[in-house]
Amino acid sequence: MIICDMIETNLGAIKFKFNSSISILLIFGLLISFFTTTGVIFFNDMNSFSKLSMPSIFAQEVNKTKLVYHLSSDEPWRATIAILDSQTMLKMGFNVTLMLSIEGVQIGVKSPHHYLGLEPLTKNVSDFINNGGNVVICEVCLKIAGYDNSDIIAGSIIGSPAIMANLLNKTTVVDY
Repeated sequence: MIICDMIETNLGAIKFKFNSSISILLIFGLLISFFTTTGVIFFNDMNSFSKLSMPSIFAQEVNKTKLVYHLSSDEPWRATIAILDSQTMLKMGFNVTLMLSIEGVQIGVKSPHHYLGLEPLTKNVSDFINNGGNVVICEVCLKIAGYDNSDIIAGSIIGSPAIMANLLNKTTVVDY
């Protein structure tokens, strides 16, 4: 399909000659697309629009989506961002789990190795749990780090293979 043909004049300028039937269909399609999208986003749920919250096109699936924030590091900057992101998504209504593995298990225990300075992060993990978030800690990683199951923060759980398989089934995973 040709939308337009180019015609060169004797002055060297290029003029365009539009195929009118294709142009009309293109414009009509763009208008339908614009009004349909605008209607779905802004007018499907007037309450969410009036409260300046998420547009309804996104809010409809929020509580159905499982999110797992996988943190495999005890590096404070990375861990802080993972915890803050997971807390934000929890506040937005997502079903959020913080999965701690490898060095990340350090922020899921009551007393991390003191030289790492992770105590403020373990408090953030406890706050996340108290606000309704889930924390799953890799059992193998925990043991390799020198801890046992009694060392984990209250409210977190040990991630057995069955728990991990269930957790990761049909889930969006964000990896830090």
